[in-house]
Amino acid sequence: MQNSETNEQDVITPGAIASGASYSNRINPCGTVAPYSSQVAGETTDIVCGAAGGVSPAPVKRHSHCSPYVYAALRILKDHDYTPHRLTGNADLPDAVIATKGRVTLMISVVNSRKQVPDGHTLRELFPGRVDQARDLVKTSPHRIMIWVSSPVIGWRYYRADIGGISYDWDVAKEMEE
Repeated sequence: MQNSETNEQDVITPGAIASGASYSNRINPCGTVAPYSSQVAGETTDIVCGAAGGVSPAPVKRHSHCSPYVYAALRILKDHDYTPHRLTGNADLPDAVIATKGRVTLMISVVNSRKQVPDGHTLRELFPGRVDQARDLVKTSPHRIMIWVSSPVIGWRYYRADIGGISYDWDVAKEMEE
């Protein structure tokens, strides 16, 4: 027959480790509260998650992916004696390129469309966010704000944003076709 008596030395006190080691590999799940105030060496303190002042999630990092159409636009600009630069991290105008030639500065948002974009009205229907962002930039930017669209059959189309709307830019189109 076994002895069923419990001695004080057989009971583990809260925070003690059964093996007697000075550290623990125990993972405390978020939201638990320790019933004791002392912390065992090597263990992290418990943090209550959520709106009650706990840990907030890390911000989502956006990738700096650049489409091949941006590189094609850079190449076109370079071939026509512009000095192009790709803008990264610009939330106002995604996939943006800025190019200078003499006193002319173009700020371009490059768009790829699977559908044909023959005019400004179609561009507004397919990409309303881009058009609105470009129109908002016109108010504060000293540059000529443009949206360049690459589509399968038509190829490149060059649109200029103004406060009143967006229209095809015949001057840039003529220059790029030379």
